[in-house]
Amino acid sequence: MFNNTKNIFLFILVGLVAYSCESSDTNETDQDMHTDADGMEIVTMLEGEETEMYSECLGSVDNQFSSGVTAGTTWDFTVHFLDSDCEELEHDDEEGHDDHDHGDDDHDDHGDDHGDDEPYLLIEIADGGSTTIAISLEEHDDHEGEEHCEDFTTEADCGMHDECEWHADDMACEDAGHDDHDDHEEGHGYTFELETLAPGTTTFTVTLMHQGHSDYTSAPITIVVE
Repeated sequence: MFNNTKNIFLFILVGLVAYSCESSDTNETDQDMHTDADGMEIVTMLEGEETEMYSECLGSVDNQFSSGVTAGTTWDFTVHFLDSDCEELEHDDEEGHDDHDHGDDDHDDHGDDHGDDEPYLLIEIADGGSTTIAISLEEHDDHEGEEHCEDFTTEADCGMHDECEWHADDMACEDAGHDDHDDHEEGHGYTFELETLAPGTTTFTVTLMHQGHSDYTSAPITIVVE
């Protein structure tokens, strides 16, 4: 009788320990999925080179937007989040985040396109700033009627566009600097489009949302449109 009671007690104790370990592992995994960023940068491609327009990290800020941007232009930007060394964070699960439609309002709502575990950008323009700039987080590669480098099938057609370069090995036309920046443009960045509408000054903030809350929110970013 005593041995049976002892065995039952040991069985319950082992079960409780196993459950506790499993719960601990699950909590740790959920925590690891969040982005632990200490900064961010916004970059664009100019003449085939990746150019930094804004960065903030550990209290240091460099803002090229405040130097003046010409009105009536459209820019494609990529956001990279930075670690404690102010280097780009590498996350295997970021791939494919650029392919989602987030709307085109002053407050870009992510809508219903995101799973609970999928990070996404949220960009907010300061009150009144929508007359100065417009921001879209939708996938630009699907814009109807818009030409892209991959649409050009001959070297001659490809060479007529400065933003494109011909790859003889693949017999394909690709974005200039594509080989050097594959990781930035396809696997480790979040993209958005910014259009300058009219002269003025405003601010916007960039937030990395995850599971209903912010993993990172930038300082207000000042942009001067001339």
